[in-house]
Amino acid sequence: MTEKEIKQEVRKLKKLKLACRAGTPERIDLGRKIKALKKQLPDISIPEPEKEKLISEILRIEKERNIKPTFEVLGINLSIYTIEQLKKHLQNLNTKKGV
Repeated sequence: MTEKEIKQEVRKLKKLKLACRAGTPERIDLGRKIKALKKQLPDISIPEPEKEKLISEILRIEKERNIKPTFEVLGINLSIYTIEQLKKHLQNLNTKKGV
């Protein structure tokens, strides 16, 4: 199963679980199935090596230019973004050299 299919299945099971009455064996079983599916999802807190390089570069540039580290202040995890999005942001930071 792909990541997308797993997420769809989790959503379906959550709807069924909410329809069941609390404490019933069906609901407990659905909860266990949801947990098992969520364990199959990749951990997004561990970025890929290429992403890690881009993220460290973005944070370094922000620190050098005394730009408020908006991602750290807002608690945004940069590893959730795609490599293309991170490259675009890095490119935007490099074009704003005077800022």
